[in-house]
Amino acid sequence: MNNLTIRQQSIIELVHQQEYCSIEDLAQQFEVTTQTIRRDINELCQLGLTLRHHGGVGLPATLSNRSYASRQITNQQEKQIISDEVVTAIPNGATLFLGIGTTIASIAERLANHSELRVVTNNFEAAHVLSHFENIETWIPGGRIRTNDRDVVDGSAEHFFGQFSADIGIIGCAGVTEIAQSHSDMINLGSTTIDTQPFAMEHELREAKVSKAILANSKQKWLVANKSKWQRRANTKVAPLNYFDRVFSN
Repeated sequence: MNNLTIRQQSIIELVHQQEYCSIEDLAQQFEVTTQTIRRDINELCQLGLTLRHHGGVGLPATLSNRSYASRQITNQQEKQIISDEVVTAIPNGATLFLGIGTTIASIAERLANHSELRVVTNNFEAAHVLSHFENIETWIPGGRIRTNDRDVVDGSAEHFFGQFSADIGIIGCAGVTEIAQSHSDMINLGSTTIDTQPFAMEHELREAKVSKAILANSKQKWLVANKSKWQRRANTKVAPLNYFDRVFSN
């Protein structure tokens, strides 16, 4: 970090706060040209401190998630707006599945005025909040709580969701990624066409398995993902976006 310019250090701070910054926004903020910002970003990417995206820069690729505390303060306003929209759409008397993540915990905080809800969740923060609401019945799986993520994602959680049937299952994701899908042309058997399809992705297979269990046992399947998720990379498939009944984003 000692060899970085003050502007480059500031870019890193902004990326960690927002998860993604566009080149044009950075150029305006620092009152320099977009070419100057691109040079800064190229150097930061070479050092592995950031990851270049089309039109901007984001967090470096990682096989694991950042800490819950770090994610909790990122894009707070966006998550609150999404949470308010989701909660408004949840009817009283419903059985809900709530998955992992800080946006899901934000949704739980806003359910205080709902009545006759049954909530099944492996999100420890969401469960802690819901435990204070007498009008909500809350169920959690047994298992080891991950200290970094404050959730349970081992096999017991996957099996636990399979014992219920939910009206609505709500999950978040680590990222939304366009994945190439190849298929043979039935008219011309010698050719193959390539289509891309956006998928909700997670960092780890066990996280993805629990999210799949939530979706498989839910009548309505909802995804929450703020705009930064479209700029982040994760490597484990959960489901294509067209599998969801509703996608809440900004």
